[in-house]
Amino acid sequence: MSARDRDPPMLARARVLETPVTVCTFVQAQDALARLVARGGAAYVSCANAYSTTMATDQPAFAAVLAEADMVTADGMAVVWALRAFGHPDAERVHNDDLFLACCARFPDWRHYLVGGRDGQSDQVAAAMRARFPGIRIVGGSATPVRPVPAQQQEQILEQIRQARPDIVWVGMGTPAQDHWMHEVAAQVGLPMVGVGSLFDLLAGRTRAAPEWVKRSGLQWAFRLMQEPRRLAGRYLVYNSRFVWGLARQWWRRDRKDAHG
Repeated sequence: MSARDRDPPMLARARVLETPVTVCTFVQAQDALARLVARGGAAYVSCANAYSTTMATDQPAFAAVLAEADMVTADGMAVVWALRAFGHPDAERVHNDDLFLACCARFPDWRHYLVGGRDGQSDQVAAAMRARFPGIRIVGGSATPVRPVPAQQQEQILEQIRQARPDIVWVGMGTPAQDHWMHEVAAQVGLPMVGVGSLFDLLAGRTRAAPEWVKRSGLQWAFRLMQEPRRLAGRYLVYNSRFVWGLARQWWRRDRKDAHG
């Protein structure tokens, strides 16, 4: 089922490399997600950064998953700058971690379910969120220490979600695992899902959040690299440079097309 079949929010999209990224402000993203929750039914929200958009150029299956998402938010400043350069000056960064926190504050009646992280981590996240947002309704959580998720565990997770009856499911498995999983189970879950990457590690205190000025400057990747150099060095060195090169080629093709009418 394509995003068009699922009646996505009325927001424009623009291609960054091969990925159709949703063009919106941070508040518009919240509003669009609220419409998905109010409507109910299967939906999922992915995020776009230099890593994921470059990976999508190599992996057609992953590119298809992003193309079918109801929204693909501009998670990284590099993607935001690309959108602005391609004629969308109002585009803003919509980091799905921040989207989660904003929605918790703005929509206190939502029932939240958490999928991802290590064993016991959802309890830590729930405790942290209840301290931050008294009255928040976190109705359950399922760990996914092994990825891809084994079939037996997947059935258990789906049953736990059904029993908890949430309004929205937040999926923290990292890219591309969370995107493939959301795409695979969307019809079975039958609810809006949002990929939030390493958010649960952050809320559980395993990693530190980047300062706002770092996020705005587009250097959050460097902040994360300093915290996890062995895991992230190869990713950022390879994919960031390839993203810049791919964007330059996209710009060049765009200029040639404009020059030839």
